[in-house]
Amino acid sequence: MRKLHFALLLLPLFSVAQKKKVSTRQLPDIPLARYEQYFTSHQEQHLREYTEIVSIPAISSVPSHAGDVQAAAKWIVNKMKSIGLSNAQLIPTDGNPVVFGSWEKAPGKPTLLVYAHYDVQPVKESEWRIPPFSAKVQDGKIFGRGASDDKSGVMITLLTTEAMLALDGNLPVNIKFMFDGEEEIGSPHFGSFLEKNKQLLRADYAINADGDQPNDSTGSMVMALRGAATLEFILKTANMDAHSGQFGGKTPNAAVAMAQVIASFYDEKGNVAVKGFYDKVAPLTADEKALLAKVPYDKNDDMKLLGTTAEVGDTNFSPLERIWYRPTLEIVGMQSGYTAPEGHSNIIPANAMARITCRLVSNQNGKEVIDQIVDHIKSHLPTGASAVFHYGQGYAVPMKFPADNKAFGYVANTLEKMYGKAPIQLATGGTVGPLINIKQELGLYAYSMGFQQPDERWHSDNEFFRVSSLRKGELAYCYYLQLLSRDAVKK
Repeated sequence: MRKLHFALLLLPLFSVAQKKKVSTRQLPDIPLARYEQYFTSHQEQHLREYTEIVSIPAISSVPSHAGDVQAAAKWIVNKMKSIGLSNAQLIPTDGNPVVFGSWEKAPGKPTLLVYAHYDVQPVKESEWRIPPFSAKVQDGKIFGRGASDDKSGVMITLLTTEAMLALDGNLPVNIKFMFDGEEEIGSPHFGSFLEKNKQLLRADYAINADGDQPNDSTGSMVMALRGAATLEFILKTANMDAHSGQFGGKTPNAAVAMAQVIASFYDEKGNVAVKGFYDKVAPLTADEKALLAKVPYDKNDDMKLLGTTAEVGDTNFSPLERIWYRPTLEIVGMQSGYTAPEGHSNIIPANAMARITCRLVSNQNGKEVIDQIVDHIKSHLPTGASAVFHYGQGYAVPMKFPADNKAFGYVANTLEKMYGKAPIQLATGGTVGPLINIKQELGLYAYSMGFQQPDERWHSDNEFFRVSSLRKGELAYCYYLQLLSRDAVKK
């Protein structure tokens, strides 16, 4: 999941009843007890299956795991077939396949398109208390890489479908699943997949199961995302590493050159010093600033979660403003010289590598931003250094979701039912690139309804997902699908 930290969005809470007569106050009474009994009686089986899919190392960014990505996709297809989906298949792309499944036996009812992803982030196994691909249920938590992000989205939606088909013999709406195998590398082929399969993917509503809730007692909806752009560059100062005693003091050092280039990216306040970087960032309005000042925020919450001791950034902008409305240039990886866990090699490195991720806002264009950074690097190369650039596959643009349509209302109603109060509207500093693809190619807003929580160590060691969140998510989707079935298919 391309995201950082969720926080309250500067949009007033909206009752859909005000515009579309879908009330978040008078919620339909949809019985869920039968489904809960099913989930309880099948919990052992479901957790066993959950650990099976989490144990498959579907790391999309590491070529040697291509077979594992395929294995995870095939596992999902088999699960779809076992629960009674009439169509379950792998659809090839120029990269990893998209898993597609559908049940379309509810004539006159809406069609829901469900998005999630089955690929996962790389791991540093030495940092894991429980091996990342030996999934285990312990203390009410499912541990393993991808247990939360985002095999939770895959399993919750499939297990909900299983329960409804098993108990009712049918589903209250038509449903189509598309599970992405490349989200963790920016979904470079997902837009093309949508373009080629528009007829197959036709739907009335879309949902993004790759999402989270702030905690066990508060529901939320993601209403804005930042865009993203990536770059890798390598600095070269020699054809080979040099002996630091014989050549030190007169030979360029690639690690030092890299440090100098990276330092040039930022000014003394922590802002990005690349020319043109902020040119298309829209300033906040006076009303937005006034609302922002009223939003509660405690920096200690993040510091405690991450184990940090300081908060950084330009203090001319509040922390929430920086993660909602300001772009970033982050160094997400570096390597140079001797980096083995043990030993010490006295060398002057000949090469150094750095990887960059930029989060984008407003009208920023990913290609323009990366071009600006490349020009900056070229103009700040130290004497004796040359650069080679490796560009990311595509760019994700910023996106905002409207709060004045029925699609929003059905998700809001469901979350209010689950949490006993209207969901808060959130922004995220992160990115879910496929959501903009879905809007561009299919004309649908895929509102997020996932049940991960921010402390579940996404993209970090010892990732986990709460068993209680699995149950809450299952019941939420049971309610949502039945609520959706009452719709007259007028978007």
